[in-house]
Amino acid sequence: MDRQKVKLQIYDTAGQERFRSITSSYYRDADALLLVYDVTNRLSFENIRNWLAQVKEFAKDNVQITLVCNKIDLHGQRRVKTEEAVQLAHVRI
Repeated sequence: MDRQKVKLQIYDTAGQERFRSITSSYYRDADALLLVYDVTNRLSFENIRNWLAQVKEFAKDNVQITLVCNKIDLHGQRRVKTEEAVQLAHVRI
């Protein structure tokens, strides 16, 4: 990127509690984080606040956080309103 080497590591924890202790160590060196939730699964959205609390505790103060929703093509199964996601995306941690 702009002639600089960029290292990208992606960890898919599927929001599972058993990975919480591991992920906190990865936050320390992260410059950016993607927090992904499933619009058809209300609990996955609600868990984003837990992940944000961990980020606040362990990540750098200037870490870039992007909230990503998946499965938006499943309109009839949607359990999270767009407005809720927008509101959460604007929360300062």
